Amino acid sequence: MNREIKAKDVKRLLLRVYRRYQGGVITEAQATKETSLLNSILKAIEVTDFEKRLDKVEGKLFEVNIIDSTSANG
Repeated sequence: MNREIKAKDVKRLLLRVYRRYQGGVITEAQATKETSLLNSILKAIEVTDFEKRLDKVEGKLFEVNIIDSTSANG
């Protein structure tokens, strides 16, 4: 299974951790560790998605010559 993890997958996993904690299946410490890891994954997904969208916008702006390639690089 090599499919990319999406934000909705992380949401599902976070809810699963919550239910396991509420049900007494895992300790607070374990729930904290798992949610911390999942939140890091979620942040990486958000940043990656943002970068993809920004690249598309910059590409469109280059196409219509609103910005030039030298100003986009800093």
